[in-house]
Amino acid sequence: MNNKSLTIGIIDLGSNSIRLQIANVLEKSYRIVHEYREIVRIGDDLFKYGFLTEHSVNKIYACFTDIKKILESYNVEIIRAVATATLRELEKGHEIVKEIKSGFGINLEIISGEEEAKLSYLAISGNFQIDKYNAIITDIGGGSAEYTLALKGKIVDITSKKLGCSRLKSMFLHHNPPGIAEVYKMKQHIQEEVEDYGDYHIDLVVCTGGTINNVANIHYISSNKDEKTKIKYVPRKFLKDFINKIRYMDIENIKKIKGVEPKRADILLPAAINIEVLLSKSSFNGFYTFTGGLRTGLIIDTLNSMDITMPFQDLGEDIFYSQLIEIGNKFQFEEEHAKHVAFLSERIFDELNKEWRLSYENKDILTAAALLHDIGNYISFSKHHKHSYYLIRNSDIAGFNYRQKLMTAHVARYHRKNLPKKNHQVYEELDSKDINIVKKLAAILRVADGLDRGHKKFIADVNIKITKDNITINPLSDKDIILEKKAFELKKDMLESVTGKNLEIL
Repeated sequence: MNNKSLTIGIIDLGSNSIRLQIANVLEKSYRIVHEYREIVRIGDDLFKYGFLTEHSVNKIYACFTDIKKILESYNVEIIRAVATATLRELEKGHEIVKEIKSGFGINLEIISGEEEAKLSYLAISGNFQIDKYNAIITDIGGGSAEYTLALKGKIVDITSKKLGCSRLKSMFLHHNPPGIAEVYKMKQHIQEEVEDYGDYHIDLVVCTGGTINNVANIHYISSNKDEKTKIKYVPRKFLKDFINKIRYMDIENIKKIKGVEPKRADILLPAAINIEVLLSKSSFNGFYTFTGGLRTGLIIDTLNSMDITMPFQDLGEDIFYSQLIEIGNKFQFEEEHAKHVAFLSERIFDELNKEWRLSYENKDILTAAALLHDIGNYISFSKHHKHSYYLIRNSDIAGFNYRQKLMTAHVARYHRKNLPKKNHQVYEELDSKDINIVKKLAAILRVADGLDRGHKKFIADVNIKITKDNITINPLSDKDIILEKKAFELKKDMLESVTGKNLEIL
């Protein structure tokens, strides 16, 4: 099978929404090329009446009509479709499954709460260094909430509770705005249902689900942070303040809060209180959100079933490094060249840093920039350093905040061509301290890239000698490295400038 030409479609039929993701399969990664979402709130019928009205069933079929057309337009070859809490509980759920099969040719699988939790966990494992933490991963849906307890990367317990935000709203919040007693009874019910994790020394809480992601977006917008990032951190203080702010507001006023998705305005409170109870029962002061947990897990699981493994599954424990390799593969980089430039960059950094004494956070930034410096070639070789800047800036890098990602993008941008100038974007986006660090790291990257000019790893390693006035690079090679030496001479100017020393290669 030629995976490079393969396209897969992932469908998630939930209590609140129906979603589709279409992805192109790459050698060690995938690229999302289309997303479709419709908030249908079919769970509201089930929780209110015990069945789906004809109107809700027709909404499902209308969405699948759209989805079928999109799948055909993208020539999707493999389709994975799942349904969660509402169809799990619906007495006639299997009739809808049969109708979707006969009407649209799509096999819809009703998955258990435990399967749902495992898929979300798989997605989180590819984005967090989960083996280092005692973690709770929770997926807050419309009908159910799944809680996975994982201690140092080992799943210890999975529970699925009927604590979805739409269900809780239907059960308890009968007025607009809700009454004091209604909110009290809902919180009391959640407290009775959620396990006590106080004895497990929890140091990581990750939440997935559209509604709790909306809470995180509201926090980021109110804090002037980048709400487009896939991973967000929400402190418990914000969550408490947000709950107190909206608990007795009517829906129309909640909709006016910046960042609120109008169709989720009435279920934000149940989702927020659910997480607040979880934090209190795990003695933790904040939580991360991850966008697309179930769907990401479905994509990875589908690729695994095709004998395709993601870098984080191949490379073991280092999620930071493996995610960089995944991003590189997404943009069809030369993996061996990228890895070797990163290796040489780190070797040079370690020697120079004996004088510079930069934090090792900056070494991670250099490693990331070195691995991704050429991904801009995916757009065009011409000005590819600028394209690399754009792609890195708009990617998610595990463990990096926005500032670190921005610094990485600028280091990669300056691996070739012009040196930083006052009218360049770097001077608008970073402060003077970070600009100076970017210059140092980019100067190293330029030299390391030159030392692998032929992309053949002819220079296996380097010995570096630093004196008061000189930096001498002794390349370890048994090959003809005249090309690499010429590239070194062309690219050494920036490192000479930031160090105030002469560079020479033996």
